Amino acid sequence: MLFVKKLPWASLLLLVFTYGVFGWLIAADTRKLGLTSLPNIPWWLWLMGSAYSLLIALALTAPLTVIRSFFGSWLQSDTRAFISVVVGAFVAVILLCWLEVVIRILVLLSAAALVRLDLQTAGYGEWQAFGILAIASITGFGLGVVALQLH
Repeated sequence: MLFVKKLPWASLLLLVFTYGVFGWLIAADTRKLGLTSLPNIPWWLWLMGSAYSLLIALALTAPLTVIRSFFGSWLQSDTRAFISVVVGAFVAVILLCWLEVVIRILVLLSAAALVRLDLQTAGYGEWQAFGILAIASITGFGLGVVALQLH
């Protein structure tokens, strides 16, 4: 029971609502393809939403030492650093061209980061935080898709 009492409910609800809006928007985009009823929701929509949710949760709960060691070993060479700068510039151009998509992703990241910080403050471990983030985000995505279909 202490596990449930320690949960940051306000930020978790914000995360669920944020992913609900994301699911609603993705489902609205697929509705333009002619998929209008609940049984006709394509499997790739559920897979995409779940994959985004899990990747964001995993990125926010990965240990910082793993990330630091990866980038530290990658940037040891001047050639690798130059390639990183060129690829980074290309990614920046792509992000600016698809600003609407980037803003959606940033909103998802910020809501998940808020929950991650609250979970870390409450003393949850990395795997517990990952599980809570994954369950809340996938639940919100699914509720958003279903809510649009029932609308």
